[in-house]
Parts: sequence; C-alpha cells; structure tokens
Amino acid sequence: MSELRDDARRLDRAAAKQLPAGGPHYTAFVGPPAEYDVMGATQFRLLTTLGLRENHRLLDFGCGSLRAGRLLIPYLLPGCYYGLDPTQWLIEDAIANEIGRELVKLRQPTFWFNDDFAVAFRGVSFDFILAQSIFSHAGRDLVFKALDEFRLCLNGGGLILATFIEPERLGLPDENAGSGWTYPGCVTYRHATVLALARSAGLVGRPIPWFHPRQTWFVMARSEADLPAADDDVHLSGIVLRDASLRP
Repeated sequence: MSELRDDARRLDRAAAKQLPAGGPHYTAFVGPPAEYDVMGATQFRLLTTLGLRENHRLLDFGCGSLRAGRLLIPYLLPGCYYGLDPTQWLIEDAIANEIGRELVKLRQPTFWFNDDFAVAFRGVSFDFILAQSIFSHAGRDLVFKALDEFRLCLNGGGLILATFIEPERLGLPDENAGSGWTYPGCVTYRHATVLALARSAGLVGRPIPWFHPRQTWFVMARSEADLPAADDDVHLSGIVLRDASLRP
C-alpha cells in the first residue's frame, strides 16, 4: 500500500487528474485534481478583490498543498504568508513541484503543522485569514474553536474568508454537522448556524456571492464596519468569462 501511495505521489500533474478527490497526490488529496489550478486562482482573486495587498500578513488555515499558497507566496512580501496544515507531505510536495526551494528562501513563508485548530497562542496577528474547504469537514466544536482563535489573532479591520456547505448542496433536508473532524466525508451548515457560531466567537459575518462549485463563501470580521458593504456584492460574483462552468 505504501508503494502504491509513493507511486501516486510521483505522478505528473496530467496523470494525477485521473485520480479521485482524496487520492494520494498533492493535487488530488485536497479535492478534485482537475480543479487544483482554478480553486487556487479563485481564492487569490477573492482576497485581492477584498483588498489583500503585498504588505498584508495572511494566514492560510488548512493550506494543504498550497492551491492558493502557490499564488499568494510570490505575491506577498517576505514573511507575510503563514500556512497551517497537519499534513506535512502535502506542503513538501507542493514546494517541490510548484514553487521550489528558491522561492521559499526568497519569500520566507512560515509553515505550522498541527491539527488542534490552535492559532492565537503563536503571538502573530493577521490582516486576512483564509479557510477554504476546512469547515466543510469540521463539527461545531471545531468551527467555534477556530473562529474564536481567529478573532484573537485578527488585526483591526481584518477579514476572515471561509467556506461552508449548505445542506441543499448535498441534497440533504437539514444540516448534519456533529462534532470533531470528518474526512473525506462532509458536514453541512445552514446560514443561520454559521452566523450564530460567528457571533458566539465574538465575530460578525455574512454570506457573499463569490462563486464556489460546491460551497458558500462567508466573510467575517470583528465589527460590522469592517465587513464589505452589501452594495459591493455586485463586484463579488467570482465568475470567469468564457467559462460557463465557473459562473454562479
């Protein structure tokens, strides 16, 4: 079994696209491998649309195989990118195959490896926190812990961007979020539950219409004044011209 996994890890990007989501390749373990490029690009576009600039400090929570990180690391100034993930081989394979050691040396990203959802104790604060396709596997206890940690290390005026799956997306009559970590299975949350969890962690938030093929984006902050205005949602569609599959 270990040899089969090692063989899969050595596949090139084209061959890896034939693997199922969750497969033992850095582009597949984090989701459908054919979407590895576009799912990184859409996160980068959302962040820059909401004001991310090169001098901002960003936490890529559950950075996985650097789908977004491979675009964010060269964009941000040295020392401004932080990635947290429990699966070290994903980051190592992404560095080896996507960005290279020289860029790591140049941009000096920080990587943390842990699975306890703890962030704030590290003494670093952030202007943006990204959590894409993390809470789609996290029970309410873990979501609350993460959001509470985010609040403690979020700079004034900072934003949290996170995705959740609505039960309707999976054809469920109601949400099925329990506790603990579920992977590769998914859990679902209604909008009201997400906003209640945010409030319980001392945050405010709302859904935004940025395109995601299976999930819903939420923006959260410490105060209502820090959230993007609802009138600005016209700029937050996330559509990609000339690709009907990437339209809301």
